[in-house]
Amino acid sequence: MPAVLRLTSSAAAAVLTLLLLSVRSVSSVLVDDNNDFTLERSLQLNSNVTILNDGAVHTINEKFYKKSFHVRNTTLILENGGEIVAAEDWPGIRLVTSSTFMLKGGIVQGWQDTPAVELHNGQSSDDTASFADIYGGAIIGGKSVDGVGGDAFYVHGFGTKANIFGGLFMGGIGQDDNMEGLSIIVQNFASVHIYSGSFQGEMEVGKGSNIIFYGCFLQYGATITGEFVDGTQLDVVVKTKNDGTVSLIAVSEQVCDTQPSMQPTGFPTISPRPTPAFSYGEMMRPSLISASILLTLLL
Repeated sequence: MPAVLRLTSSAAAAVLTLLLLSVRSVSSVLVDDNNDFTLERSLQLNSNVTILNDGAVHTINEKFYKKSFHVRNTTLILENGGEIVAAEDWPGIRLVTSSTFMLKGGIVQGWQDTPAVELHNGQSSDDTASFADIYGGAIIGGKSVDGVGGDAFYVHGFGTKANIFGGLFMGGIGQDDNMEGLSIIVQNFASVHIYSGSFQGEMEVGKGSNIIFYGCFLQYGATITGEFVDGTQLDVVVKTKNDGTVSLIAVSEQVCDTQPSMQPTGFPTISPRPTPAFSYGEMMRPSLISASILLTLLL
C-alpha cells in the first residue's frame, strides 16, 4: 500500500494560510491602487507575463518574443542585444509604483495597439513615483491589424519622470499602414525631459503634465522644430490637453541663432540667455538600430 501523507489540523491550517498569502501577494502585484488607471489583468499560471517585484536590479540582454514584464518596486535595465516583443494584450514592459527603467540599447515593441513601455506611479503620491533614463535603443508601438497603432512610450502618474538622452521612439503602424500611434504620451502630473533622440509619431501631453525640450527650438502652433545639443534635429507635433504644457529650454553648452519662442505670439518661452549650465551625467548618443531588425518587427 502506498504511503499516505497525513497532516495534523494545525499543519493543514498553516499550509492553507501559506497558499492564501501567495495568492494575495500575486494579486497585489497586478492591481494598481490608482483609481485613474487600473492595471488588473487575468493572468493564467502559464502566462507569458513575468512579474518582477523583489526590489532588485534585473538586466536583460537576450531576446523575448511574445513575452512581457510587469515591474513593481524594482529596477529593470535593457542593454544591447535585448529584444522584447510583448505578449498578447500587454505592453512589452509595464513599470508601476517606485520602479526604475533604464534603456541602454535593445528594442521593446508593444502588442498590436498597446504601448511598448508604460511607466506609472500607481499611487496618488509623489513618494511612489517611477523613473526612467533612456540613453539608446528603440521603443516601438505595436502594429495594429484592425485599428490605430500602439503608442511607444506612456508616462503616467504623480511625480513620475522620464529623462531621454537618445534612442528611437516610434508610434505603431495602423491598419492603413500609416504611423498613427504616438511616440510619447504623458498624463496625470508626470513629466518627460528630452535632451536628444529620434521621434517618429506625434506626442501628447495632458492633465497637469509637462514635456520639456532642451536645446534650440521654435514652436509654431503644435509643431516644434530645432536642434538638440548633440546636433540631432527635431521636427515633431505635440498636442496639449487638460492643462498639459510644453517647455523649450536653452542650455549654456549650445549657442542658438534665436531664442526659443512660441510663434506667432513672438513671446519667449524662457528668460533670455545665459542659462545655468546643465549636467548631462552619462549622456550617450542615440544607438544605431539595424534596419533589418526594425523591418522584422514592423512587418
